Amino acid sequence: MSLPDAQLIEHGDTAVRLRILAEAGLVHFQGHFPGTPILPGVAQVDWAIRFAQQYFSPAGSCERIEALKFNDRVLPGETLELRLDWSADKATLRFAYTADGQAKSSGKVVFNP
Repeated sequence: MSLPDAQLIEHGDTAVRLRILAEAGLVHFQGHFPGTPILPGVAQVDWAIRFAQQYFSPAGSCERIEALKFNDRVLPGETLELRLDWSADKATLRFAYTADGQAKSSGKVVFNP
C-alpha cells in the first residue's frame, strides 16, 4: 500500500513532524469497520516506520514494537500530525500521532541493524 500524502512541518537530524490528511477515500478505511470506518492501528504503525525509512534511513528492519498505545480513534477526514524522533545510537524510533492537540496513538519501534 502507498503512503498518504504528507506535508513536512519540521525536519531535523533526529526529528520530523508531518501533517497528514486521513482522507475518507484511503484504502485503509475500507472494511474497517463498515458504517463506522476508523484508521487501523497497523496502518498507523506502518506509516510511522515507512516515513522514518524515508527521512532517517535506518539500517536493518523492524525488530519489535514497544509501548504501543492507542488513545483515540482516527476517523476519515481528520488531519493528523505525526512526530517522529530517531535515535541512531539506539536504533529506535518514537512516534506519536495527534489531531487538534489530542493524542491518537504512540509507540516505539526498535530496529535490528
